[in-house]
Amino acid sequence: MARHRKPSGQQPIVYTVSAQAPGYVGSHRAEPDRTLPKRLSAFAVAFGVVTGAGAAAHAVTSGTFSPLAGGAEFGGVPDQNIRTGKVDTIHSIDLGSETARMIRHEQLTALQAFNQASGVAQDGYAVRQKAADEKAAKDAKDAEEARKPPKQREVEGWIREAIAILAANGTPIDENSVDEIWTIIQKESNGNPNAINTWDSNAARGTPSKGLMQCIDPTFQVYKLPGHNDIYNPVDNIIAGVRYTYARYGGFGNHPGLVGINNGTGYRGY
Repeated sequence: MARHRKPSGQQPIVYTVSAQAPGYVGSHRAEPDRTLPKRLSAFAVAFGVVTGAGAAAHAVTSGTFSPLAGGAEFGGVPDQNIRTGKVDTIHSIDLGSETARMIRHEQLTALQAFNQASGVAQDGYAVRQKAADEKAAKDAKDAEEARKPPKQREVEGWIREAIAILAANGTPIDENSVDEIWTIIQKESNGNPNAINTWDSNAARGTPSKGLMQCIDPTFQVYKLPGHNDIYNPVDNIIAGVRYTYARYGGFGNHPGLVGINNGTGYRGY
C-alpha cells in the first residue's frame, strides 16, 4: 500500500498496486498454457522449413522440439549446453509425421515439375535436332545429285523405278543398290538402253546381249516379270538383269564385275 497526503484538511488518498495480475508477470504478458504449444509448433515448422535443419529438423528426428538443440546446429548456441544436458525441453510436439510429410510433398512436387519441364525441353531439342539432321542429309543428297551429269540422273531414275517393282515382287533389294546397278550399266552399255553387242561369244551364237544390262534374249525371257516384256525398255531390262544376278550369284556381293573392281583386277562381264 502507498499513502499520499493531500493538503491539510482533506482525507488521505490511498492507492493500491497489485503485486501480480492474473496471467501477467510485472508489465509483461505471459502466454497461457494452451497457446504456447501452438506458437512453438508454428515456430518449429517455419524455422525447420526455412533452414532445412535446426530446431524442426531436430524435432523430426528426436520427436522433441528443442530450440537450443536445433540452434546448436547453426552455431548459435554453445555446444556445451547440449553436452551438459542443460537444455530444457519446452514442449513436446510431433513433427515427424505432418511436417516431414509436408516437406516431402513439396519436394516431390518440385521434382516432378522440374522433371516434366526438363523432359519437355529435352524432347523439343531432340525433335529439332532430328529435323536439322534430316534437312542436312537431304541438302547433302540434293547437292550430290545436282553434281551428277544429266544422263546419270536419268539412268538412276530408271534404276529406282525398277528397284521399287522388284521389291514389290519379292526381291530383297532397296535403293542402297543404286550405285552397284549404275556401275554395271556403265560397264555393260554406257547407259544406252538400245545397245547391242555384236562381237562377243553370245553374238557369235546368235543371241547378242541387249539393253542397259546387256541381257541375251533367253535370259531376259526367264527373268523378266509379267508386264515387263520389252528388252529395250530400260526398267524392264534392269528388272531381268537384277533377277538374273540374284539367281546366279546371290546378289551383287558376288557379281564378277563388281568383285573385279573391288579387287583391283577390273570389271568382268557377268
